[in-house]
Amino acid sequence: MEQDRRFAVDPPEMSASATPGPQLLGRLYRPDARDWDIPRLLEIAEPAESIRQMTVEQILTETPYFSDWRAYLVFWRWLRTQRQPKATPEVVRDKAPAWELSVQLDQGQTGHCVGFGWAGWVDAMPVAGTYQNADGHALYYEAKVIDGEPGKENGSTVRSGALAVRERGRLAAFAFARTLAEIDDWIDNQGSIVVGTAWTADMFKPDENGFVKPTGKGAGGHCYLMLDRIESEDAYLFQNAWGEAWGWGGRFKMKRSDFDGLLQNEGEACCAVELPH
Repeated sequence: MEQDRRFAVDPPEMSASATPGPQLLGRLYRPDARDWDIPRLLEIAEPAESIRQMTVEQILTETPYFSDWRAYLVFWRWLRTQRQPKATPEVVRDKAPAWELSVQLDQGQTGHCVGFGWAGWVDAMPVAGTYQNADGHALYYEAKVIDGEPGKENGSTVRSGALAVRERGRLAAFAFARTLAEIDDWIDNQGSIVVGTAWTADMFKPDENGFVKPTGKGAGGHCYLMLDRIESEDAYLFQNAWGEAWGWGGRFKMKRSDFDGLLQNEGEACCAVELPH
């Protein structure tokens, strides 16, 4: 990507509004041994020829086929072979954002970032959705039920958010990327990524170019959405759920090396395949 393509002409003005505080954070880190990573997911064999001949809609009506978690993984593997890459880099990198997200969500003064990270994922391409703020709050509370803590305002996990979206019938399967190479492959060819990392005091205020620097005192854990990779700046583009007045029109950038540091320090990058409406 030769530039940030949403603001290809002039970047938006940086917000002069009140600085969001730690009350807007709310991502908890609770790794689960049942979670899959990308390499393990790719080891799943192709489904039978009879299934490969079916349309997505036909497969989704076959309830027995989706009776367990492994079946979802097989479906993910099959879907991955059907989806065409968005374009070659030289064709698309200087045009519109590949995983466009036109809805800017705002979690308000809550710690519901997990619900909003996943609501943004539903709204983003390649399968566009129509989730609004109410859906972000609802997803958070659905994740808290999965946590076994219904109604509590103590944050949730990226994993529980994924399970909540899956229970809504919008997610086929998910796995966690552990390296930048796996993240780059996914963001270039598959879709957006819901990430959860530590958040520091200096990250609340992006600089004039939209960059955040993960330095300063730790402020808690946060969930947000990775939208793209910017090759010319060796950076990733993210969308937050703190409204358009925050940061770079609601978005921010981070150097890949900085994000890698967060990822290796109990960070998460959840890659998931969205089901058709």
